[in-house]
Amino acid sequence: MHSYDIQLRRTDMDALQHVNNVVFAQYLDEARTELLAGCESPDGPWRVVVAGQRLTYRTPLVFRREPVTVRTVLDRIGTSSFTLRHEVRDAESHYLTATSTLVAIADGAPRPLTAAERDYLTALAAPQN
Repeated sequence: MHSYDIQLRRTDMDALQHVNNVVFAQYLDEARTELLAGCESPDGPWRVVVAGQRLTYRTPLVFRREPVTVRTVLDRIGTSSFTLRHEVRDAESHYLTATSTLVAIADGAPRPLTAAERDYLTALAAPQN
C-alpha cells in the first residue's frame, strides 16, 4: 500500500465549504505522481495516461488544519495498463473511494509494462506488516 498525506487548502473548498469534486481528482493525481516516482527506469520517469477514473463520494470533507491521507493499492495489472484503488481518509472518516485505470505509453501509444514496473506495482498489492 502507498500512503500520501494531503494538506487541505482553503482554495480547495467549494461554495458549500466542502472540498470541490475536481480537487479530489487532483489529490489522487498528486498521490499517483509520488507513487509512480518510486519506480523510475534508467530512461527516466515512466509515462502514463489516465484512461478512466471513478470517484465515489462517501462523506463531505470540510476545511481543517489536519491533513487527510490518500491510500492506494494495486487492484489489477494487465499488459500495458493497471488499475489502482484509492481511499481518501483520516483516522475517523472515509471521504472518498476511487479507482484509476492507467496506461503506460511511449511515443504517444500504449506500451507493455516492464518487468521492473510490474514488480513495483505488484508490491503495492502485498499486505503490509
